[in-house]
Amino acid sequence: MVKTIFIVGEKGKTVLIYGLLKKFLNEGMKVGYFKPISKARYRLPSMVYVDPDVLAIKQALNLEDKLEDMNPITITRNILEFKNSVDLLKKQVEEAYNRIASGRDIVLVESYPNLEVMTSIGLPAPQLAKMFNAKTVFILNAKDRDVIDEMIDRIILHNCYFEHYGAKIDGVIVNNVPIYYSERVEDIIVPEIEKLGLKVYGVIRERVRLLAPTVNDVVEALNAEVLENKDKLNNIVEDIVVGAMAPAAALRWFRRAVNAAIVTGGDRTDLIMTALETRPSVVILTGGLYPDIGVLIKAREVGTPILLVPYDTYTTVEKLKEVQSIVTPNSLKVKETDILETIEKEIKWRELVQQ
Repeated sequence: MVKTIFIVGEKGKTVLIYGLLKKFLNEGMKVGYFKPISKARYRLPSMVYVDPDVLAIKQALNLEDKLEDMNPITITRNILEFKNSVDLLKKQVEEAYNRIASGRDIVLVESYPNLEVMTSIGLPAPQLAKMFNAKTVFILNAKDRDVIDEMIDRIILHNCYFEHYGAKIDGVIVNNVPIYYSERVEDIIVPEIEKLGLKVYGVIRERVRLLAPTVNDVVEALNAEVLENKDKLNNIVEDIVVGAMAPAAALRWFRRAVNAAIVTGGDRTDLIMTALETRPSVVILTGGLYPDIGVLIKAREVGTPILLVPYDTYTTVEKLKEVQSIVTPNSLKVKETDILETIEKEIKWRELVQQ
């Protein structure tokens, strides 16, 4: 009988799901991936809208399932228009899930980012959990919280939401824990979660590179021209630094950055040469301004890709921030070893598949 795990909650779900699926595959299990409801963020040449997370998992794991089965409902702009066809949607989701689950040992189901979505039309996440007879695991993101204890409030809130619909949250994974929160999470937060009757399946320490894009992801998202070092596009981009000051002042910031994307105008030769001395992951030249030939020679020497984009610096930085939230097949494959190491060391993955 297929075992279904419904992964709900906050940032980091897709990377975690990929790692778990890959781990289960390595253990000889037949796996499936299902995202019943998603936000349309990408349009294929066929004009069909898809969620790039679904596409990334499908391609990275070479899953043969159809995209429309893996992701039967894609929200483009509106939700309330579905209100008169809820029964049809439920049937569509159930039939797609059954096709995904057929012949599989385990299926991981990924929720929409906001759990309350579709509640207004009568298709809330807890009902989906019951439909799939799934074990529900809530992902809490410890990063970027001013008050780390708010995680307890959040899990209580969503547990009440599930119980309202006759479902339950079975366990929790605390993800992306900064080192300065580690002790409190282990000594205070985890015991409090367990007092609620929930299993803690893992505490994952912060690893920026697990969620960081590759230079190749940046090239695709910015439609950038690669001027140098096309063989270095698997570099990880962890920081974004804007070069807009004198080289001597900028050098201090360049040295502090880790695996940085340095963004500056193509006419800032002195600044670019200074940046290349620190061997960043990539230098992105804005405004469509081609650099001096000496820049390309220096870039080839240090092995840093040089990209050219037509946008101004502000627009480029905003687009880079968007790239950081998108998972691609290439980035998953590049970071696969790190992801699997995290699953093995910090997730109780054997307990996840137990009844």
